[in-house]
Amino acid sequence: MAKNRLRAALSRVADIKPGEEVIAVFLFLYFFFITSPYYIIKSLRNASYLSGLGDENLPLAYFLTAILMGFIVNFHSRLQVRLPRSRLIIFSLVFFFSNIVVFWWLSGQGWKWVPVVFWVWANIFAIVLVTQFWFLVNDVFNPREAKRMIGFIGSGAQLGAILGGVLAGVLARKAAWLLLPLAAGMLGLGILVVSGVFRWQRQQTDKIDSEARDKAAKSTKVGFRDAFDTTRQSPYLMLLAGIMMVTLVVSTLIDWQFNSIVSFKVEGKNNLTSFFGYFNAGAMFFAFLFQLLLTSPIIKAFRIRGALLLYPLILFLGTGGIGLAALAGLIPLVPAILIKASDKSLAYSLNQSVRELLYIPISPEQKYKTKIFIDMFLNRFAKGLGAVILAVLLWLVPRAPGAQGGQGAIRYISLIVLAIIAVWVFLNFRIGREYANLVKSKLEKQYERGDLLVAQRLDVDYTKLVFDTVESKNRSSVLYAMNLFDLIRQDKLTPEVRKLISYRADEIRAASLGGMFEQTETGLGPKTEDELSEDVLKKDVQEIMSLDVYQDVMKDYLEKTLADKSAGAEVARMEAAKAIGFMDSRAPLVGKLEDLLEDGSPDVNRYAIQSAAALKRRVDVPVLVQKLKSPALREDALDALRKFGPRIAGTMADYLADRGEDNELRKTAAAILASIGTQEAADYLSWELTGAGVALLDEIIDALDRIRTADPRIRFPGETIRLTISKVTSLYCRDLVDLHSGAEPLGEDASRRREKQLSDSLWNIFKLLGLIYPQEDMIKAYQNLKVGTKDSMAYSLELLDNILERDIREVVFPVVEDLPLEEKVKKCRSLLASLGEGKDRNGRD
Repeated sequence: MAKNRLRAALSRVADIKPGEEVIAVFLFLYFFFITSPYYIIKSLRNASYLSGLGDENLPLAYFLTAILMGFIVNFHSRLQVRLPRSRLIIFSLVFFFSNIVVFWWLSGQGWKWVPVVFWVWANIFAIVLVTQFWFLVNDVFNPREAKRMIGFIGSGAQLGAILGGVLAGVLARKAAWLLLPLAAGMLGLGILVVSGVFRWQRQQTDKIDSEARDKAAKSTKVGFRDAFDTTRQSPYLMLLAGIMMVTLVVSTLIDWQFNSIVSFKVEGKNNLTSFFGYFNAGAMFFAFLFQLLLTSPIIKAFRIRGALLLYPLILFLGTGGIGLAALAGLIPLVPAILIKASDKSLAYSLNQSVRELLYIPISPEQKYKTKIFIDMFLNRFAKGLGAVILAVLLWLVPRAPGAQGGQGAIRYISLIVLAIIAVWVFLNFRIGREYANLVKSKLEKQYERGDLLVAQRLDVDYTKLVFDTVESKNRSSVLYAMNLFDLIRQDKLTPEVRKLISYRADEIRAASLGGMFEQTETGLGPKTEDELSEDVLKKDVQEIMSLDVYQDVMKDYLEKTLADKSAGAEVARMEAAKAIGFMDSRAPLVGKLEDLLEDGSPDVNRYAIQSAAALKRRVDVPVLVQKLKSPALREDALDALRKFGPRIAGTMADYLADRGEDNELRKTAAAILASIGTQEAADYLSWELTGAGVALLDEIIDALDRIRTADPRIRFPGETIRLTISKVTSLYCRDLVDLHSGAEPLGEDASRRREKQLSDSLWNIFKLLGLIYPQEDMIKAYQNLKVGTKDSMAYSLELLDNILERDIREVVFPVVEDLPLEEKVKKCRSLLASLGEGKDRNGRD
């Protein structure tokens, strides 16, 4: 009951599912209790340094921090190898707690070196504890979970920063000596909270075991070279490193601008501490609102690619404002406050959240090594680079705002920042594409599609011809000979087939059909030097059949054969039907094929249909279409029509569009158009999509899917496909609501039928998506959703989230998301209402 109330409360501000309430609150509080003390410390750090050493020495602080952090990072990485994650994090918190107590004592001694050490230590405090926090988040959540809850969890940092900033602002002028003890107390509470996180982890049997992670991490000692090589070998990780570097260089330059202007405007250590405290609180209050209310919606709406661009573009505008103010000879305090506030609030809300999401698709081993390099080594290098840029620029140009020409330094720094931000935007575009590719690589194709495997590996026509050849031995030596010739003509009389059909070949003697096939043996035994070559045989037969004398002889023979309707003449009619298929389509005797197609014998019809397929006369198409209605001849007629190819695409489209025709015939027309597979055939099928009833919809979608599979170059009308996706999703939702509404219990057969319809509709949705998005990606996403494991579903949804356009995501995601049944039914009802769908399957065309 308590958990239900907690979830109900949290669900108002975050997308939290059952079972996630406790860990979400724990991580929220953990982040809160490490950022609160840091923002007290940060306000004291800035004020102590500026009042004691001046803003002219800030590049020195940046540079020293960059150098010393290298040693600290190396030491920390060694600890990560030797200690389990849980022990390392708790040890770090206890260590920094004791450090605060030491600095509280040092702050009263008045030693000049203390502000420098305190500055460097404060940066170490932040980078180590925040990095460890995100390590833990990545251990606990997969990409989908992180994306849903990162706004809520990250808001803990903003609230902590607000509290820390307000305490610094209020107490700096009244009781500054209390600030460090308060920071230590908050960090102590953080130790208690993180202990709760590790207890929760140990209880989760479905999570990746933390001890196994620790063991894997400890299996290899990771140094700078190993971390660097891991990053260098991956284009994606190199982009991450590049973005981190330019982000921190920009942040360093903006930080100097801000501190320089503030130190000119505000005097006294306590006043500076109070200013920085209130400023940090105000900036982080905005960051908190942004994180809580906008971060997740922005990521959901604009996805990773769009969210990556917002931060640098805002800084670009703010930097331009500072540069223009400095150019006008003003001391730009307001623009400096605004751009620094934007930098802080977005860096610790949207940018931090997006950056951590970019880490999630990386393997645990890569993530571990890359975070060491990027978050620690590269972080300090970028700060050092920023310090060098500042030092050089301040040496070349007067830097103090009040000095003659002092605005020149700010102006030139603004120009440098604008140039670096342009590089930053370019890298963000690149990594947005790479992120989607990396998510794709996490999805493996679970199985090959059976229908395509059969089509690719089984030559049905070839198989039928071989069986016809074998079967015709006992029926007619003429048919047998003609079937053999058909195999030769198609270059399919392989040694294996020869062996198969030569069984008791010595007992078979070829008879004559007008003397054309007369020979003493079939020649299927061992070859001799005198045996006629297959190429010569094909040429001779074609020449004989084209002779006028042969046509005259055969005319009389065929007329007698067709006139004899007795059972004994059936084989002769079969021989005639087969022979016509070897003739030229313009030969006079070919007209007799129409009579053979209408023959009362199915066997005669079958051979006539084969000949019609070989001749490809359009006049035979209507008869072949009618044969589709015969169960005994349907497959033969279907194969024959497929062989006509693109020349009958329009005719098949007419049958498909004719609502007066039998549905089975219309489905067959769709299948024939699929086998034709041209752009024209795809267009005909697409035109029928929106008006097709449920009985025909599955077949048309399947036909389009087959065309897409056979030829990825074929294009499909996007708007039509989108409308059909909405239509099929509505069918899915209607079935789901009917199945689980509980208003009127369905029988076992009806329930089973609904479940089958749900499965078919889901597959149809992904087939349709594959028409306008990469088909391979859609198949992977579908198969991994069907597998149903937590990670496979999460990566499938992440892939879809990054590929699908917003309007399609809003339609599809209620169906594919991993939601509790009640919630999915509720979302389906809302979707049906928004789409205006109220009819069930039986109420549609």
